[in-house]
Amino acid sequence: MRVRVVLPLDFSQADIDVLIERKAVLIQKRLAFFRGRRDARIQLRPDAILYLGEVYTFRLLPGLRRNFAINATGKTIFSGINLLEDGALDRWYRKEAKRVIMERLAHFAETNHFTYNRVFIRDQKTLWGSCSGERNLSFNWRLIQSPLDIIDYIVLHELVHTKILRHTEAFWAKVEALYPQHQQARAWLKNFHPDQ
Repeated sequence: MRVRVVLPLDFSQADIDVLIERKAVLIQKRLAFFRGRRDARIQLRPDAILYLGEVYTFRLLPGLRRNFAINATGKTIFSGINLLEDGALDRWYRKEAKRVIMERLAHFAETNHFTYNRVFIRDQKTLWGSCSGERNLSFNWRLIQSPLDIIDYIVLHELVHTKILRHTEAFWAKVEALYPQHQQARAWLKNFHPDQ
């Protein structure tokens, strides 16, 4: 990794040296952060699919046609279409994300007496989930690559937003009550960077 310094033309070498020395701790922290992100990236084999935090082997079974089957014990996903080409995996991930998230959402909403309006599965670049003022919920389809307990955290986090929109002390207290390991989940998500 490299550090690039962009400065005005009238900076002298002495000014540059002082600036770099003054910012050395910050630079080292940022380099460590990005090294950690790079090292945490899960490297997949060409025939592998990351699903619910586990690496599965993909097997094409034309007899399944447009259907799929998951062998959780053998960590294998079977499908009648080749999920590894032409955007098929992204489409499959989106469908699976919607199915799993809607199941978890219905469960936690009923159990904890939350209500929400519409639900969207989106291609968000910087967010795992969001809640609008109208209680519409959006979730990143890439969540399907994370473990189920992480999906549960995001679902509960957004459901709490249906009652408390901002990240206030009351919000975090409610999240803590519903999902005591929320800080570990947040730390895990900071280092999770799916390849898709």
